[in-house]
Amino acid sequence: MSPSTVKPLIIAGWILLALEALFVVVLAVSKNVGDDAAGRGMATGFAIVLGPLVLATGALLFWGTRGGPQAAFWVGFCMVASPVAYGAFTFAGGMFDTVDRMQGQAQYGRFDDPALTRLARAIDQQDTAAMRRLMVDTKPDWTARDRRDQTILGHAIVRAIDDYSGTSRVECVRILMEAGAPPAVDVIKPLATASSVSEHNLIYHLAAVHNPSALEVLELVLAAGATANAVDEAGRPIYFSAVLSVLEILNRHGADFTLLDTRSDRLQWNALMNAVYLKSWAEARFFLQQGLSPDYTAPDGSSARTILAEVDPPGSTYYGDEDTAHTAFIAAFKKSAPGR
Repeated sequence: MSPSTVKPLIIAGWILLALEALFVVVLAVSKNVGDDAAGRGMATGFAIVLGPLVLATGALLFWGTRGGPQAAFWVGFCMVASPVAYGAFTFAGGMFDTVDRMQGQAQYGRFDDPALTRLARAIDQQDTAAMRRLMVDTKPDWTARDRRDQTILGHAIVRAIDDYSGTSRVECVRILMEAGAPPAVDVIKPLATASSVSEHNLIYHLAAVHNPSALEVLELVLAAGATANAVDEAGRPIYFSAVLSVLEILNRHGADFTLLDTRSDRLQWNALMNAVYLKSWAEARFFLQQGLSPDYTAPDGSSARTILAEVDPPGSTYYGDEDTAHTAFIAAFKKSAPGR
């Protein structure tokens, strides 16, 4: 390598070394902070570790530029340049990730039909007046899918349930459904990484998102004709994993709570047995109120009574809301199954 090429690298190496030496000095004189011994000694510890490395790097640069082997300079230069290279690599990776996320987000609501894309953008902006104007002249194709494989209703639903600030976005869903958008089970896109296909069945997905918007959308789609008796691909009813607020909505829309479990380890258990097993006391009381018998016995010999004796022995302690729910359930259980 020619001297004209090496000289700038030598200058850059010494500048970087000076900056890193300054950084170590700052660490050494910094007031240590933290609530424990490890935190209080953090800055000093880094200075102790990095100081010898800076000195060794300086020695290699000096040796390599003062008649020593050229390899010494290159080793020193690589050492002093590695923090900069790492920072540049990390920054570039972060930028690529940001661009990739932005490109992915841009595909949501982008349809082959420009009119549908405009409707999706109105949904994004919660511009309900624009939504109504856009649907006056042209009836949307409710089956068309954007580049993320979601229908226009699916796009509105995802926007609504991803917003935890309130239920204002639900109005966009309501407008589409009033205009005739059918609540098909596959309006949202199944994730490729989902462990179960049913996790992104519309009803399953809404039931799993515990926020007010999801509950309001669930109410809307059930009122529009979606089934409250959703089951997964193994035939397991949704209410075996639903919380009380979801159960109450399913009940208002005619769910059949008598269907039995299909899990191999809880085969033909009823929903009451499952809730007791999970110590979901509020949900267990709900199932009692729906008339599920505490004396029903599954093929494995289990019943709500035997499961309760196993998971809730005398002396069990609960606190707060759990204690309140447990007390209410036990009172209801004793009334339904005397002799507990």
